[in-house]
Amino acid sequence: MAGAKIDKVRVVAGRLIRVKNLNRPGFSNAAREYVAVQVEDANGKNERCLLFTADQIARAENRAMKNREDLTKKGFLADLFD
Repeated sequence: MAGAKIDKVRVVAGRLIRVKNLNRPGFSNAAREYVAVQVEDANGKNERCLLFTADQIARAENRAMKNREDLTKKGFLADLFD
């Protein structure tokens, strides 16, 4: 079953899409929503969907800002076709 998207966008690799937590008990402190992202290994295999909380995304962005020397760069053609 596909997740219940909050954002009305097409699912493509690398796009962050908010989804509802459909199995969240009412009394739970679990997140009401997650951020889903489709990824695959560098060889183009093992495609899968990963779920993060908004806080986990914010921490990852903060880590990236502090470690700019480790960021990857997209090529011109990849950027053109996004």
